[in-house]
Amino acid sequence: MSRLILYAGRRFGRFAVLLFVAPVALIFYLWLTLLDTNPVWFFGTAIVMLPLTTLATAFLVATLAAGFRRRKIKGVDKAAAPGLWSAWESIAGPRRAAKTVIVIDDQCNAGVGRERVFGPVGSRIILTVGIPLLATADQKTIVAVLAHENAHVVNKDTNGSLNLAEFGKTFDFVYEYASPKRTISGRLLFAAMGWLAKSLEKEQARLSREAEIAADRHAAASGNAAETAQAFLLFAAAGAFVGEVDKALQLELLGAMSPPQPPLQRLLEAAQRLSDRTLLNAYARKALEQTADEVSSHPSWAQRLLALGFAEPPEIEPIATTALSTMLSENTATQIVHDFDRAWTRRVVNALQR
Repeated sequence: MSRLILYAGRRFGRFAVLLFVAPVALIFYLWLTLLDTNPVWFFGTAIVMLPLTTLATAFLVATLAAGFRRRKIKGVDKAAAPGLWSAWESIAGPRRAAKTVIVIDDQCNAGVGRERVFGPVGSRIILTVGIPLLATADQKTIVAVLAHENAHVVNKDTNGSLNLAEFGKTFDFVYEYASPKRTISGRLLFAAMGWLAKSLEKEQARLSREAEIAADRHAAASGNAAETAQAFLLFAAAGAFVGEVDKALQLELLGAMSPPQPPLQRLLEAAQRLSDRTLLNAYARKALEQTADEVSSHPSWAQRLLALGFAEPPEIEPIATTALSTMLSENTATQIVHDFDRAWTRRVVNALQR
């Protein structure tokens, strides 16, 4: 049964729930006829039919509303991030770029996704790039990462994973309004479908890993494979380095009486250490030692390099100029770092005062 449901989710996405709604609609029609022919049965089965009908209605609404962003997302314009916009327009093309919102966050990562603008029609692309990645990589690396993200858009995440993710969002939408902890309808749905959650998670992770490999190969095919592999390895080394800086910050927070140096300011100062070639490659080796399990959304870096044809990792050189200084305007970079660090400091102050 789980394989059949997952197949429907991969094939039809959020509309797979109609396979549940249609039979319920037929049952609901037959149930209404009991009001005239057998009122006792009508009222006796109402305790089941009413929650079932409520769930079917919620799933119908979810086909329109699931995945719809309720709050407007704020991106950066071309004046604030001229290099980033120029690279994305060159890679994705002007038509796709015109439908894109570029968002800068505080994570050492990049990502892309499609979000429906209104109901079942219309969508926009949300491209997210993190300040820590821009601060520890150069423009060549970011271009390779953007080519990878563009491949996700072109491939629609290998067709299946996007649909399956939308299928999962319909359940999230229904649970949001019919919580299994507070409502009878939610309890009935969870009792009937809760067993599917683990299989859905594993299948989404598997499709996501396949999508990552496909996007890596697409990025390599659109440029120089060796340079792409080096760029990805630099990305991996940057992630391992940022993780170590963040770990030191978390340890410093233990028993702190006042907020320590905020994370992005700390990272910008520490990033200068990556100019040491030996240290940079040590972080790359550390990243390559990480493994991926069956619920990991990404393959390990070793698997990704192997998929590009590199059984042995290439040597990487320290960057001369960071992407933060070449792809964002100076005022924008300074302001974003300041805003993130100020928000982080405020949260820490509030936590220390409790």
